[in-house]
Amino acid sequence: MARQKRKQSVEELLVGLTETIRDQTIVQLGLAGVPQQLIREIVKADIVRVNEIVKRLKKAGG
Repeated sequence: MARQKRKQSVEELLVGLTETIRDQTIVQLGLAGVPQQLIREIVKADIVRVNEIVKRLKKAGG
């Protein structure tokens, strides 16, 4: 039997896309030197998420 692939609903795809755009925005604002608290307010994300992403940027030399 062939393995069936799970089809994602449009809503699941949109949620994933939204999260990707949110992460990309955090990265761009972090690279621009915007303070993390301000990034959190702009992106409407949890401060822990913003801190993790910006911390990785700093480790990578960004």
